[in-house]
Amino acid sequence: MAYGLALRQIHASLTIGNAPTVDIVVAAADGQKSLSLQVKTSRNAYRGNRYGRAGHEWDVGASAVDKCYEGFWYALVDLRQSISGWNPEVFFVPSWWVGKFVKQNFSRKVYFLPSSADDISKEKWDYVAGYLGGDKGVVTWATTWNEDKLVKWGKDSPPAV
Repeated sequence: MAYGLALRQIHASLTIGNAPTVDIVVAAADGQKSLSLQVKTSRNAYRGNRYGRAGHEWDVGASAVDKCYEGFWYALVDLRQSISGWNPEVFFVPSWWVGKFVKQNFSRKVYFLPSSADDISKEKWDYVAGYLGGDKGVVTWATTWNEDKLVKWGKDSPPAV
């Protein structure tokens, strides 16, 4: 992940275990805005049918429950392991989506991202730069629940900003 960010000239710093729920801190070159990323990986995240939909799922841990902040996102990596090697894909997902999906009563804290949301999450590296640059469209993406693309349990409140 850090390499992918650096390749795109996005300033990133690894927390190296010093922040239990943040793996990478990303910052604008002028220091005016930052973004915290939690990286989760899966060898093969794709699921053909979960909750009546195709999609991907990752273990996210109990700390994900109700953790919903505009400047805290997940970088969900599907390593896509195969006989010929690895072909990773990265899905950028706002913490609001994860925090409102994962419930305290889940025996295993897993986040499911439907394939219908691929166009708003898969390989969206430009969203990171957009957020750091103050792109209001990216801020809206990070704080909005797309009812047509995401799986949701019950009702919720607006995200904390």
